[in-house]
Formats: sequence, structure tokens, C-alpha cells
Amino acid sequence: MTNPASPVSDYRHAQIGDLGARTRRALKTAIPILAALLAAVTIYLIIAGRSGAFAFGLISTGTCVALQIWRSKGAGLPLMPMVVLQHLVVYALPLIVTQDTVTSYPPEMMTKAGTELLIFLLALAAAWRSGMVVFPLPSPTCYGLQDFTGRGGRKLARIGFLLTFVTFTYQILERTQILDMVLSQLPSGVFPIVWALVSAAGCCGFFLLAMLMGGGDLSATQTAVFWLLLATNCYIAASSFLLSAALIMVLTVVIGLFWSTGRVPWLYVTVIFLLFSYLNIGKVVMRQRYWGDLGADQIPEATLSEMPDRYVEWLGTSYDCLVGSNARGAGSVVSPDEAPVETQSLLERINNMQNLLFVIDAVENHHIEPLYGGTYSIIPALLIPRFFWPNKPGTHQGQAMLNVHFGRQDEESTTTTYIAWGLLPEAYGNFGPIAGALILGAAMGLFFAWLERYTVDKLVISVEGFVAFTIFLGMANSFELVASVLVTSIEQSIIPIVAATAPFARRVVVARQPPPRP
Repeated sequence: MTNPASPVSDYRHAQIGDLGARTRRALKTAIPILAALLAAVTIYLIIAGRSGAFAFGLISTGTCVALQIWRSKGAGLPLMPMVVLQHLVVYALPLIVTQDTVTSYPPEMMTKAGTELLIFLLALAAAWRSGMVVFPLPSPTCYGLQDFTGRGGRKLARIGFLLTFVTFTYQILERTQILDMVLSQLPSGVFPIVWALVSAAGCCGFFLLAMLMGGGDLSATQTAVFWLLLATNCYIAASSFLLSAALIMVLTVVIGLFWSTGRVPWLYVTVIFLLFSYLNIGKVVMRQRYWGDLGADQIPEATLSEMPDRYVEWLGTSYDCLVGSNARGAGSVVSPDEAPVETQSLLERINNMQNLLFVIDAVENHHIEPLYGGTYSIIPALLIPRFFWPNKPGTHQGQAMLNVHFGRQDEESTTTTYIAWGLLPEAYGNFGPIAGALILGAAMGLFFAWLERYTVDKLVISVEGFVAFTIFLGMANSFELVASVLVTSIEQSIIPIVAATAPFARRVVVARQPPPRP
């Protein structure tokens, strides 16, 4: 069994429990600092007379309590603390930056939103703690990938580069339209499976290579090739003004570096945050120029020859938005031949508080009835591959249902514009106040506990480890998704991961992790 304090080069033998131990050690130092910082911000908001001060304090309290509960008993995959911190960012941060989409609501409604967050976080932590007691540990076996659990660093590197080259080659062939003839011959519903397989291959490849790089097992040449592949894949993936596809790849690298070193790669995270924030400023303007009234499912993709000019234009547009050049009113940018377009900063993009406030207002003040589980009832049908059911409901059906029911959109506009919700606002929209937060928190807490118990003794480099990593990555990117989109996207990623790794796996007996110490 791997000692959590052992050199990072032992990550090939690492179990997911070792990674959980590193997270627990990091939280031991981070929680007191975070608590002090959140308390100071709460006091400042109160003194400044900000309407969201009490809500911020409630969210901060729930965050610190939930993190402490996980740190005291956490044993494996740190899903719960990741989701807790995610909710702190997307719900509490908007209360600090004073966005109009939040401050337009009365203080008492903000307090109700903060109470919903507190209830959700406490329910999540309580259900997780109960699940860690109730769910039994599985047998200490897993399906490790052959030659990866011993001195197989070179083979592991070759596999990692092969997987990333698959994604790179697919994107090149697709953007040069060489694949069009082949893809057009595929039955309806097969293309999403192919794309899910290619995307999963790229994520796994970058994850493996990031672990190798963090462990010091890549040569200088291999490291340079790694960064070049990552930059090129992100360059192509984001060229249609969808940053999410590129963001998933860079997040896999963050996780791989953290899991192999036990440290957050702050320099890398800072550079990525600044770059994505800058591009995000001009994203909405660029989408209107090139998408028009087309929806996200009909995005016109740039060819390789068009990409350089588009990125130059994109960078210039973001600069114009940033400095207010050609602005007509705050937050809008125009050119002589186009109408004003509302721009969106990264802080506005990660603002889920506005969604929660909207649905609270709709239910309590406009007396719109909840959906009583309507958006969850469609999930089983969405899990059926479109290959077997070509006319099955769209993946965003649950999101469209919420927007139409609560008056944000009409039926027609849901086909061209996607308005995000997030899991907690969706739960409120289905079950109303308190019940929505309790049900969502309990369901997620129990699932996180089951997955953590089931994978705690599994090798990171195994089929189970890759599946756990896929779920972790899906949850990390889930802040604006509804449950139907989250579940189907994770399913579409897990199936090809299992199919691709199962032929190379063999049954391995691993040593049982010792119980965690506070």
C-alpha cells in the first residue's frame, strides 16, 4: 500500500484513498484560513450595509461545516469538498461583486437564498456522513491497467500521448472536413457516441500525462510536446466560441498535477483563469456575429485557415469590451453595422445566485407551482442511446422545461438559446423551498459517500479509477447544468472509457487503506 507521504513518483501504485489523504491534509490548513477570510468578508459586508451580507454569512457557515465534516472522516475521492467549494464560488461570490442580476432582488429574498444554500450544504454533509457509515467497503480488488501498476512509466506515457493524439487528429480531420463524408454515413445517434469517445480519450490522455509530468517522469522534450498538444487542442476546441470544451481539458491537467504532487498548481491555474476570463469577455459578441440565430447544436465551425483571424478578432473584441470602446451603454459593444450586444464577464457566467433568486421569486411572489419532479422523470429515457431511439427527447429537455414553465423562454426560443439553471435552482423549481434543498443534498451526499467508499481502495490507474475521475470531472463542470444534462454527459463519457480500458485491464488485489485520522 502506498504511503501518502511517499515520493510523488509512486503515484502508479497510488490508490484513490491516497489522493483523499492529500486533500484532507490540505484542508487541515486551508479550513481555518478560509473560515477567517469568510468571517472577515461577512463583517465587511455588514459594516458596508450590503443587502447580501446575511446570505453570505449563511453560505460561509454551511461551507466551513461541510468541509470540516468531510475532513474528519473523508477517506477517498474528494467529491464532496469539491462540490461544496464550487457552490461557495457560484453562489457567494456574486454577493460580493454586486451584480445587478442579484442586487435587484430585496434583501429578505437574498436571505432566503442563503438559507436554501445552508440547508443544502448541511443536508449534503449529513447524508454523506451517514452514507460513509452505512455503505460497506467492497472487496479490495480492482481492474488495474496492465503494465501501468509497476515500472510501466514509458508505456503509460505512450498511452497518454496516443490518447491525446487521437483527439488532436480527430479535431484536425473534422475541421478540414475530411471526416464529413465518413460521419454522414453513420446512423443517427452514432456521432455523439464517437465524439464522446474522442473527448474521453483526450481527457484521459491529458490526465495521465499530467500525472507523469507532476511525478517528474516526462523528459523535457515530452513536456514540451505535452504543452503543445494541450494548447493546440484547446485552440481548436474553443475556436467556435465555446470555452467549455477547452476548459474541461485544462481541468483534467489541474486534477492530474494535484493528484501526483499533492499541491495545487497555482501558476498554471492563474494563467488559465486570466486567459479564459479575457476571452469570455468578448465571447457573447463573437457568438452573435458568427452564430446569428443558430443554436448551440448548429454552431458553424471554423476551418483551420479561418482560426487565426477569428482569434485575432476575438482578442480585439474582448479588449474593446474591457475598455468600453465603441460602447453604447454599460456592458454592451457595437460596431457600425450591428446592434448592441450584451457582454458577459466570467464572474457573470459563474453567477448561479441569480438563478436561485429568480426561481424563489417565481414560486413565492408569482405563485408558479413547482414541477414536482418533472425534470427528473425524463432522465431514464435520456440514458437510452440515440442509436436505439433516434427521436428520443433532447438532452436539454429538462432545462427547456424549467425555462418555459417559469416564463424565462417560450418553446421556440429554447431551441436556439440555452439559459442555464444549476442543480439547486432546479431542485427548488421541482420541490419548492426547503424540500428541494433537502432532497438534492441528501441524494448527492449519499451518492458521493457510496462512490467514495467503493473506490477508496481502487488504484488510480485502473478502470474504476478512470470512471471515478470522469465523474469527478463531470461534477467539477456541473455548476450551471441541470440533472438531466449532467447525468447524460457523464454516462456518455463513462461508456467509452470502460470500453477503451477494459481490454487492457486485469484483476488486481490491493492493500486495504487504514481508517482516516482527523
